Amino acid sequence: MRTEEYLEILTGQIRCRMAREEVAEEVRAHIEDQTRAFMSEGMERGEAELLAVREMGDPVEAGNELDKVHRPRMPWGMLSLIAVLSIFGYLAQYLLEQKIFQSAGASLNVYACPDLQKQLLFVLIGFALMVGVCFFDYTRISKKARELLIGLSLCTILGTSILGVSVNGAQRWIGAGIFHIDATMLLQLTVPLYAAVLYQYRGESWKAVGKAVLWMIPGFGISMKYSTAWMAAVLLVTYTVVLGVAVYRGWFRVPKRGSLAAAGAVLILLPAAGIYACFAAGAWGVYHWDRLRAMFGLESEVYHYPVHFAREWIAGSRLLGEGEHLPDAADILSPADSALAGIAGYYGILAALAIAGVLLFLLFRFLHISLKQRNQLGMLMGTGCAVVFLIQALIYIANNLGIFYVGNFCPFLTSGGSGTMITYILLGILLSICRYQNTAPERRRAVSAETTLSLQGHTRLL
Repeated sequence: MRTEEYLEILTGQIRCRMAREEVAEEVRAHIEDQTRAFMSEGMERGEAELLAVREMGDPVEAGNELDKVHRPRMPWGMLSLIAVLSIFGYLAQYLLEQKIFQSAGASLNVYACPDLQKQLLFVLIGFALMVGVCFFDYTRISKKARELLIGLSLCTILGTSILGVSVNGAQRWIGAGIFHIDATMLLQLTVPLYAAVLYQYRGESWKAVGKAVLWMIPGFGISMKYSTAWMAAVLLVTYTVVLGVAVYRGWFRVPKRGSLAAAGAVLILLPAAGIYACFAAGAWGVYHWDRLRAMFGLESEVYHYPVHFAREWIAGSRLLGEGEHLPDAADILSPADSALAGIAGYYGILAALAIAGVLLFLLFRFLHISLKQRNQLGMLMGTGCAVVFLIQALIYIANNLGIFYVGNFCPFLTSGGSGTMITYILLGILLSICRYQNTAPERRRAVSAETTLSLQGHTRLL
């Protein structure tokens, strides 16, 4: 039996198509090495190849053994955690809405609150969408990453320009029939795309690092255009972390220390340039500085109301059960923005800590899994997705502790169709990275040792 015939039978036993080519290349290299070893002993090539193939053992049995190694594995543990957080997050919003209704002397049911109905629908659709994305081969993104990033940026700009809708004075919404899409939420999708763009520059020098900095501008610049400084900051920090990880892992032929220092400089200079541009265009004025001072409660007379509510809830909370001297729930304008503080006030600090703890555990677990990925594309994409979630979650926790207030979106705990859908799409990408960690095509170097050990073990059994 010749090499190609052997490989055709062997790979036919492997059910995951994306792994077949990689396995075939590794087995072919193994056969070639053994063929050369026999030729060095004086055999003719044809005879040496036949003997090398024969020593590999039965192709069906070898293929079945390799199928066990190169098989997608559903990350049921992470999926279960996401399901639990989806339920708890919605329940937290429901319970706060219930307190608002009770303070007004009414009772709450989902049918009486359209916002709760819509959010429940968003969660259910988003969860189904996440599962679908989980089965998608994320490595395909790298082939058209630059085009996808440019296309997403253009669609965001054109969407708000042509189909723009003003919601509460904000001009960042895209009208899509009965739905309104928040353009700033869409920009979170630039994070995995940015990681995939950097993946295409592996092995290059300083020029690649310069390109990497330029690719930060679309997401950061569009966020500044819509005056959503919090999203611009989240994206910029995430991009910088992604670039720093790529440099630290030796993706580029540049000194690590100098490159990391340059990335830190970008983190300072790019926001400064953005703020200067806003001032030059007249987009920022005294009003924005007043809002910044109120955000941290620096005004001597007036607190920003969410900071006030969060501090009141935390101050009056107990370890378990409802606290004392809590603010009137009827005055809450956006329960989802203060879900943790509200839960701490009405149901106890331990309840709030449990929700926050599970959320942070999930996100740090995703970050850990991503950084340990053998596939370099999955490593960087997963790191970016986990970091963007972690930053938002930490900002949200600071909001609920009354440290400051930024009206940001937090996975699971805040409401809104755009944010919910984008959150579940990014979670789907993270689950896909976990699911295909043993089969992703880029694993050439990592597969070599694993495949060789599997084949050697099978040969010993024969």
